[in-house]
Amino acid sequence: MTTESLPKPEEVGTFYDATNDLMTQFLGGSTHYGYWTGPDDTSTFEQAADRLTDILTGKLGATAGDRVLDVGCGQGNPGVRTAIRTGADLTGISISARDVEVSNARAAREGVADRVRFQRADAMELPFEDDSFDHVFALESIVCVPDRVRALKQIARVIKPGGFVALTDFSDRDAAANAQKKKDLEEVGESWHTAPLVTEADYETFAAAAGLEVVEVTDITLNTKYTEERFYGPLREYAENNDVPPEITQVLEIAPSPEELKAMSDGAPSVGVLLIVLRNPA
Repeated sequence: MTTESLPKPEEVGTFYDATNDLMTQFLGGSTHYGYWTGPDDTSTFEQAADRLTDILTGKLGATAGDRVLDVGCGQGNPGVRTAIRTGADLTGISISARDVEVSNARAAREGVADRVRFQRADAMELPFEDDSFDHVFALESIVCVPDRVRALKQIARVIKPGGFVALTDFSDRDAAANAQKKKDLEEVGESWHTAPLVTEADYETFAAAAGLEVVEVTDITLNTKYTEERFYGPLREYAENNDVPPEITQVLEIAPSPEELKAMSDGAPSVGVLLIVLRNPA
């Protein structure tokens, strides 16, 4: 992926403005992968997506009165859910104006608007004072940031000493296999406005550059690998019978075939998902 093709904040915002109302219908109400316990897990996508939200945000240890920042809030389900489960005050940001609108409406509908709020902001230029938050999470949003280190430096700036950062990112699990399909992966990345894949080892470098400590880097691919098949299949069927935004049409044109998706669910995908926990040194 060239510098020119790296995700640009304004283009990411435009993409999600156009697509998220539809995509969340097929992603269990959230905008991130689901977490299944195995091939026999019959959980709905909503249940699997909420499970990943709970696993990730549970790493923070947030409690009532804490201030939590949700970087890349999607349409607000993870943030509202986390605030209700923990009692924390939550601020969520998105580069998508539509996501912010829908998220604030969700907070009002769930009766937590007094301590849950969402605003439009860029993860690389957080509009908050130093040490504003106790904890931060970023569910699959750092994949849409062109400079992960810059975003992590901003997070390190706004989080209090001793605070935790939990996030998910897309990983290169099989360098040889991914090198063979480099062009296809770049096309997928460009259609979704995502940055290049990372490895587990990269987060040691990223964290050190941002002044954070690595607590955990866990490959959760074998739990999230069912996501593509359960997302693309229903979305394709819907698109065959309904008008969809051109951005969705582009995504589906270069998405894996049903046969490839089945193979991904049954096997060990070369592109995976990492769950990362960092800590701001006390």
